[in-house]
Amino acid sequence: MVALDQPALNPFWFHECVILTMPTGRTAVNLKEMLQTIGEVDTAVLSYHLWQSRMAIAHPEVEYPNDFAVWAANSLQDSRLAEKLSVIDPFNYEDMEQIREALSEVIEDYMWNLPSVPWARPGFEFHFCEASTVVLARPRIVAGTFSEFRRGVAEVGIDSIYYHFVDARWRLRKLKTDDFSIWLQDSYGVPELVGALQGIDLWFFTLEEIRKALLKLIDQYIEKPYDDTVGSS
Repeated sequence: MVALDQPALNPFWFHECVILTMPTGRTAVNLKEMLQTIGEVDTAVLSYHLWQSRMAIAHPEVEYPNDFAVWAANSLQDSRLAEKLSVIDPFNYEDMEQIREALSEVIEDYMWNLPSVPWARPGFEFHFCEASTVVLARPRIVAGTFSEFRRGVAEVGIDSIYYHFVDARWRLRKLKTDDFSIWLQDSYGVPELVGALQGIDLWFFTLEEIRKALLKLIDQYIEKPYDDTVGSS
């Protein structure tokens, strides 16, 4: 098993980040306008509404994992469409244009058999935004051992959990991994723990629940290591 105080070759720097949200001025009042605008806006708008907005609002919807699905459910009162939009996992695609195509296809197929275009009630229009991620250059918490890493996951802000575990899935999508998993594997050779962490469903948990899931799996590994044999006993 891994010795909890065994120094890692390189420390893990827990970065903090801030999501700066900017309105685009584009809105959609019905499903046809939603489809048209999705096809026209910059890809930064799509990434914001698919996963970045989880950092921009205090209590994100967890029943539906992205803003498009939330709007369908709450503004159009259409749970069927919301469920169809919910199954789009952006990290399963190679680029944002593929995601744009997938979103458009879901909406087009859904509208095909509708007798009329669904409209949102006044005041429930969809407001398109985009955002930029600002990563703070001087990390507040640094982990040099396995136990320090566990403590860091427990203590950092949810912005750090978002940056290293959620947003990293897009940054590292070609590797299908995240910052935490890379460091743990490179430092301690714990593939089964890494596999368990990557099995966490990002889309139906709040960021605080994702932190709790991370800690639970790490603690389970500490108490009863899996079949990993790399590391000191």
